Amino acid sequence: MSKDSKYDLSKIYARVDRVNVSGLLRTHSDYVMRAADALFKANNFQDLMLEAMSAKSYLHELGIFKDVSVHIDISRGSDASPQGYEVTFKGNEYSRMMGSAGTEIGQNEGSLRTELTIPNIFGRGESISLQGSYSSTRANDLQLKFWKPFFHTRFMENRPEVSFSLFRQTDRFDISSFQSTNLGYLVDFSAHTMLGVDLTHSLQYENSIREVGLLNKSVPFGIRDHCGPKLASLLRYSVIYDNRDGNVFPTRGVLLKSVNEYCGLGGNIAYTSSTAHGEVNVSLFAGLVAQFCGRVGVLKETKQTTQLPLSSLFYCGGPLTLRGFKFGGAGPVIDGTPIGAQTFWATGAHLWAPLPFAGVFKNLASHFRMHFFYNLGNSNSFTTENMRSSFGMGLAVKLAERARIELNYCIPVKRQATDKITNGFQFGIGYEFV
Repeated sequence: MSKDSKYDLSKIYARVDRVNVSGLLRTHSDYVMRAADALFKANNFQDLMLEAMSAKSYLHELGIFKDVSVHIDISRGSDASPQGYEVTFKGNEYSRMMGSAGTEIGQNEGSLRTELTIPNIFGRGESISLQGSYSSTRANDLQLKFWKPFFHTRFMENRPEVSFSLFRQTDRFDISSFQSTNLGYLVDFSAHTMLGVDLTHSLQYENSIREVGLLNKSVPFGIRDHCGPKLASLLRYSVIYDNRDGNVFPTRGVLLKSVNEYCGLGGNIAYTSSTAHGEVNVSLFAGLVAQFCGRVGVLKETKQTTQLPLSSLFYCGGPLTLRGFKFGGAGPVIDGTPIGAQTFWATGAHLWAPLPFAGVFKNLASHFRMHFFYNLGNSNSFTTENMRSSFGMGLAVKLAERARIELNYCIPVKRQATDKITNGFQFGIGYEFV
């Protein structure tokens, strides 16, 4: 036997005789039983270790343990088989009530977020939480949510989950001098499918009262006409495909996302809305990455439509869609006040590069990137006529593995007379950029 094959764990026969899960206080045993399914199929020590790590990740996903440790030992006892092993998972369940406070990154805003959670209420992953977030710039939320995962069923690979939420959400549109307050409930069913590609699906039903209020007295009548409460009843379906190697600074992979809404199942608001977002990343050389992004949105009337809701219109412009323009500053205008558009599109081409000292300060430099960009976009038209465009360069900083901060120097190239531009430095923060 060669020196290399001597330590080849795949050639060491092994089988699992017994799997134990300890630390179950409130949890029913049937909720964790499927963690052992693949372990009993292992026939060598390498597969045993890999399946043990996979089972550990599965137990974490169940949402009942703070931490889980794995112990593999030789099987003992009268029923022990030759080359048999016993695998024990030791879990530490969450306390009956948990609280947290911190910051949350939204689309071009940061907010203070607090949450109170009661996990694993009935012993099979059911949880309830009260969440609140406050932002001085745009959105404030209050939500009471109950959710139930079905990871322990025979559909465990699809990760099905059902949730029910009561919510109150306030969005400020300072550029249009109004705010929208939504009060209602939301039912959500989410799951994964792996038929060739891994897709994440979400089907939602929302019923809410939407009320538009003014932020000052000098608001055009075209916006005042939308004031007052209205009832919205809608279905929303979203699907996501994501095979990127990172969420913030990917070097390769594709992201595709689509959200479709049909509103008009009741109430006095009716419309259909579709948005799509795409991103392609190509690794070049010397750490350079080419990135191409695009986003498109369409809001249409239905037979029941009397007036399209202001808060559902698309606002093109800003550091997340069309750099070099203010938020909503590249769209239609009523009496000098920008409002959203029924359609919009925006594209972006980027060249990402590591910092010059990346080889010296590897850990620190991994959180920073330089980029050169060129953005194109338009509102209420899918042609290049009256198209807006800008280019520039900037520095981006990674926040954990979800969001990033950009400081860019922007130069608008094409614009309309009514557009609101930012010629020079522009700051942006978010998790989904074009």
